[in-house]
Amino acid sequence: MKLTHLIFAAALALTATRAQAQGFSDTSMGVRDGPWISNPGGEKGSRDVNKIIVNVGHFDVWDYGSNFFNVDILFSNANEPANNSAGGSTEFYAVYRGQFSPDKIFGINTAIGPFSAINFEIGGDAETENTQFAPNKKLLVAGPNFHVAVPAGFLDIGVHISKEWNNNGLEDCPSNCTFGHGGPVNFDPTPEFEFVWLFPLASTGLPLDFRGFMNIVLPKGKDGFGNHTYTEILARPQLQLDVGKMLFNKSHKPDLYLAVELWEHKFGNGSNVSGSEEVSPEIGIEYHF
Repeated sequence: MKLTHLIFAAALALTATRAQAQGFSDTSMGVRDGPWISNPGGEKGSRDVNKIIVNVGHFDVWDYGSNFFNVDILFSNANEPANNSAGGSTEFYAVYRGQFSPDKIFGINTAIGPFSAINFEIGGDAETENTQFAPNKKLLVAGPNFHVAVPAGFLDIGVHISKEWNNNGLEDCPSNCTFGHGGPVNFDPTPEFEFVWLFPLASTGLPLDFRGFMNIVLPKGKDGFGNHTYTEILARPQLQLDVGKMLFNKSHKPDLYLAVELWEHKFGNGSNVSGSEEVSPEIGIEYHF
């Protein structure tokens, strides 16, 4: 795994709170278990992969915008083996999203209609995994981010142009693909949409919220086997309980959560590829510093 991938970090995921003032900073660590993660077209097809995922996240607000960083380290069981190994693989996935506020930079007001503000967002993903396929993802995104005015919590919608580079480490092309052997994969630029939300569930009488994200990536040309890609949808809604506040009067120290990972056309694969559709519950714990 390449350490440089961890530096190019951050996504869309979630933080335990939403920053409303300059100087806000939140850093968290957590671990979750996904028992039925799919493995598209992998060595063992669509057999369920159990992944233990260690997470480090950071969110901060500065004078002219905000930063979000996230790194997941994913440890698979043997259903997704490491290259030349009977044991499971290890994956690093890093995400960064930075927003710049025209309101703060230029002293204007971008609030319009249902939107409380419109920022400019840039970011990137970087990933590597020691499987036979040897993915080596680099993704850049840029575009506006719309902050929807909601009574409590938040809803942000990113509308991006995205560009992905990756790798296909398989030396032999399956019989149904149209060309070649392993090597770098250069996808076409394509629109990408990111939704991030957090809504407090105060009516329950518990320090509970409903949060999550959804990414939609339109077809990005041909994959490393020469097959056309499909619209990819990844959603991860979750219920998160602030156990620290409820039991110890210490907010988010820790949180417990239950999520469901929903993935349609995983990595852009068509429905004919085994493992391209995923429904996997996840249970986790998260501690905020």
